[in-house]
Amino acid sequence: MSNVRLGVTLVVLAALGGTTAPQATADSAKCRPNVRATNNKPTAIKVTKFKYKVAGSNEVFTESLVNKKLTSGETENWPSQTLRYATKGVVVSSTAIEYKNDTSGAGDGWGAPVTSNWFDHTFECGDNHNYIQTVP
Repeated sequence: MSNVRLGVTLVVLAALGGTTAPQATADSAKCRPNVRATNNKPTAIKVTKFKYKVAGSNEVFTESLVNKKLTSGETENWPSQTLRYATKGVVVSSTAIEYKNDTSGAGDGWGAPVTSNWFDHTFECGDNHNYIQTVP
């Protein structure tokens, strides 16, 4: 009887062209832009999170970033940062970063988290986009 089921399965697969089309997963639809931060402060900062809002909502979504220390005038990128709450093609209406100020003067003591200025956007999120944040 199991051979009969196997034969029926093979006939059905053959009728469908041998395979079925892959289904898009929710993960593959998530936007993965580049996040870029520039430190224009006279002292170092440690960037910890990317914050964003999606068009039509005032809810703030947060993605953790690999902590990077930026000296004065330094720029860093977080390429292909997965946005869990923004799919490709949705408008990410505003963005900010969360960072900590260097409280030691030597880059080894950090203050409380601070949110940068929010930057407004009107374009749809895509994997080739850059969300550029500047800390004044």
